[in-house]
Amino acid sequence: MVSFADRGGWWVVAQIILFGLYVLAMLGTDPIMEGIGLEYARATGIVMVVIAVVIGVWSIVVLGRNLTIYPHPVHQATLADRGPYRLVRHPIYLAVIVGGVGLALAFLNTAGVLVALVFIPFFGAKTGFEEDGLVEHVPGYREYRSAIPYRIIPWFM
Repeated sequence: MVSFADRGGWWVVAQIILFGLYVLAMLGTDPIMEGIGLEYARATGIVMVVIAVVIGVWSIVVLGRNLTIYPHPVHQATLADRGPYRLVRHPIYLAVIVGGVGLALAFLNTAGVLVALVFIPFFGAKTGFEEDGLVEHVPGYREYRSAIPYRIIPWFM
């Protein structure tokens, strides 16, 4: 049996704390009420949330029984390399980032946008831990990682 720490349990705890900070930012700060382009920002945010939901649901469906809250692969995990996994190696994290920023934009919440942007380095670090386990336990992951250069954000990271 793999321990809590070896499964990446502390990454899950840190992620829950980060999501809690996001909720506090969204609920505890006032939205921008005046300025140029606010309706454009709100509309962009709504589109981003819709895109995030599509990417997230699609990714979860493709991942299937391999889905886990831990950044350590499930027992007898198989390689997910189709659908959104053909563009980035961790599309669920992409969905969380896009959705977090989009939701904050939709509600014109600057603090929410700033906390959501912290998701980028957080998930970047978390994928380092996650990919060590994927290389070790998922047949073909090393080759997949070489073929798909972007971990989370296409053409960027």
